[in-house]
Amino acid sequence: MSRLVDFGLRFAAFLYLIFQFVIVGVALLPAVLFVENFWDSGSFPLLALSLGLGYLLFGIAYLAMVIVIKHLMFFRGREGDHSFVSAYALRWAFIGSLVGLAKVVILQHLKGMPVLNTFYRAMGATIGRGVVINSCNLFDFDLIDIGDGAFVGGDAVIIGHAGEAGVLKIRRVRIGARCTVGQSSIVFPGATMEEGSVLGALSLLPKGRTLPAGTVWGGNPLREIGRG
Repeated sequence: MSRLVDFGLRFAAFLYLIFQFVIVGVALLPAVLFVENFWDSGSFPLLALSLGLGYLLFGIAYLAMVIVIKHLMFFRGREGDHSFVSAYALRWAFIGSLVGLAKVVILQHLKGMPVLNTFYRAMGATIGRGVVINSCNLFDFDLIDIGDGAFVGGDAVIIGHAGEAGVLKIRRVRIGARCTVGQSSIVFPGATMEEGSVLGALSLLPKGRTLPAGTVWGGNPLREIGRG
C-alpha cells in the first residue's frame, strides 16, 4: 500500500511539473507574438530590443496567470494548523510553487517598484500607501499586513508559515505604519511590528514576538538596541 501511495505522489508531482511548464508556455505566447513582428525586420538592434521587451511581457503575463489561477482555485490563506496531507496544504503548496517560479522569472527584477506591491496586493496582501518593498521573499500573502510608509529592506523575508511535526502552522504577520525591516532580516509567523518600530539588518524576529512602537531591535537572538 505504501508503494502505491508513493507512486501516486510521484506521478502527481510529475503531472504538476508538466502543468507548470504548460503555464510557462501560455505566458510565453504574447511575447513570442510580439517578437515575431520584428523577426524579419533585418535590424539586429530592433530585434534585440524586441527580445528584451518580450521578456518583460512574458514576466508580466506569467504574474497575471498566477493571480488568475489563485482566484480560480478559490484559495485564501487562513490562520490555523493544517496537516501536510490535506486539501488546504496541497493548494497552498501548489500556489507557492507557482510564486517560487515567478521569483526566478520576473519578481527579482521588480524589487522596490510599485508594480511589485500591486502583485502582492492582487495575491491577497494588505499593503498601505507609500510602502517600499525591496524583496521578493514574501510568503503567505493573505496573512501579511503592511502599514503606510513602511520599508522592507533588500532580500528581507516575511513569512506566515512554519512546518512543525507534520503540521503546517499559518499565522498572520503585522508590520505597522512607518516600520523598517532591515536588509536580509527575517520576520516569522505571528510576529508583530508596532508603528514606527525598526528591525535591524540581518536580524530575526521570532514567531509570535511583538516589537513595541518606536523601538529599535537587532541581532539573533533579538535584543533592543535603541528607541526611535
